[in-house]
Amino acid sequence: MMQDPASAPSDATPGGLAATSARPLISCGILGALAALPFAAMLLWSWHGQPLRTTSALMLTTLLLAAALGACARTWRRFFLIAFPLWVIASSYAAYTVLVGKPPGLEVALLICGASWEEIAGLFQLWEGKWMVLPIVGLLALYLLLSARLPLRPVLSGTTVAVGRVLLVLSLPLVVFAVQNGPQLSAGVALNPVIGGTLFFGREMRAAREQLHGKLVDKTPFHARRADDSEEVHVLIVGESARRASWSAYGYDRRTTPYLDRLKSDGEAVFLRDAMADANLTTFAVPIMLTGLTPQQATPGRRLGGNLLDLAKEAGYTTAWLVNQDVGVTTSMAIAADHLDYPPDLHQGLFSRRTLDDVLLPALRREISRTGRPRLIGMHVMGSHWEYYLRYPKSFQRFGSAQRLSMLTSATTDQSMFSDLVDAYDNSVLYTDWFLQQVIEACRVLRVPATVTFFPDHGEASPYLDGGAAGHGAPRYVPAEFEIPAFVWLNAAYRSAHPEKVAALEANADREIRTHDVFYTVADLMGITWPAFSPERSFVSPQFVPDASRQHLARGVLTVRP
Repeated sequence: MMQDPASAPSDATPGGLAATSARPLISCGILGALAALPFAAMLLWSWHGQPLRTTSALMLTTLLLAAALGACARTWRRFFLIAFPLWVIASSYAAYTVLVGKPPGLEVALLICGASWEEIAGLFQLWEGKWMVLPIVGLLALYLLLSARLPLRPVLSGTTVAVGRVLLVLSLPLVVFAVQNGPQLSAGVALNPVIGGTLFFGREMRAAREQLHGKLVDKTPFHARRADDSEEVHVLIVGESARRASWSAYGYDRRTTPYLDRLKSDGEAVFLRDAMADANLTTFAVPIMLTGLTPQQATPGRRLGGNLLDLAKEAGYTTAWLVNQDVGVTTSMAIAADHLDYPPDLHQGLFSRRTLDDVLLPALRREISRTGRPRLIGMHVMGSHWEYYLRYPKSFQRFGSAQRLSMLTSATTDQSMFSDLVDAYDNSVLYTDWFLQQVIEACRVLRVPATVTFFPDHGEASPYLDGGAAGHGAPRYVPAEFEIPAFVWLNAAYRSAHPEKVAALEANADREIRTHDVFYTVADLMGITWPAFSPERSFVSPQFVPDASRQHLARGVLTVRP
């Protein structure tokens, strides 16, 4: 039956046909605008901060990439569908670069690889811009929907070929200009959001995973063993910038460590009265602590070999390394824990991370709950590192006010500011006391032998209390930068299982104990032995012999203290 012309569809009319033919053009226009957005953002960002040749190279690679993709796809539908994953990569890369002010690199990759799904989910809950997820998902859906509905029209039509030729002619001067400077040309190519994003996910992410799993360092086995496989839990907390004279547990007149004061009076923890840091910089002190190298051995560029976590794994322990610090120390030592946790920090400042140390507590509780096997849990915290007033929440602002402090006042010579620095530092110690309470109380519920060892990387000088010296890392011996608080907490089950170690610890508590003794001591606490084990280096051994050399590393230079 023939259809009545009067009942034909409305788009059969000339106006309807025009509207139908215009729809693919509109869709192509919308898709083209969406696809071009990350490239336009990178060009604008590069124009305002990069050399002109770098921006020219970025523009050239954008044109060449579009031309190559068009030639391969042949139709507009395939062009936009193939471009979709590249567009997602490019958009992510461009958004980070524009918002942060620099392209994502290894540091970001380390954050991504070191963060657990629980932390990513928690960070998302706190993200003020999470409302943007819905429009982003909407844009992705719109892109795919419009792409799938495009007709199979060829890319290389007469119009596009003509436009391509014009662009090719116009780009020749850009080519000549850009190739005159090799580094700027390379920088521009890397700024292309597709190329840069692909390199980030393909190279930086792989390098981050390799670093975090210790694959870049060849290690010599310890041949460690343990007499039995009974379950024990040992926590080592590597503190930061802890000034012994500012802890009330060591006689400070302000009550900065109320929880630790109580532990000390009850005899639950053994406080080391003469603990000394081997170095006044983290980059030297932490490797010394975790490898047992002496200051004389810890020269710059020395191959470190294995560390405490490697030793523990050989002896049958499961290991965890929880980091709220510069992750470069972790990667330089090739720490390869069974469980590594490096929570993201969206507000990292000039003086390192701003995330508070309690961000590690959920991971700590998770590791403690892994029953059945002996466990070593290492925690590298921010402690009292400058900027002091950023190391504690507002609820711990018990002393003075931090309103006049800024990142530039750490080494101020304005004596009117000295008391503010002391107040902020003391508040950070108060928060550290609370943090240590959370760790110890989390371990207290264990019915298996457990210990918590706290040993800072180095001390901290106060211009008000230490004759004008400030911070740490001075090229000379400043007592406050090396005199540190330290203690070992042992639960009742551990004291019952290893009374000889507890007795030796208490007997050695008054002796000088150095950073390089921690490696052998924690291994001894865990019951680990190996051919090179030296009981003279363990302060939980009756054979312990204090280091009498009086040599320390001051800003990496071997120095003899007075």
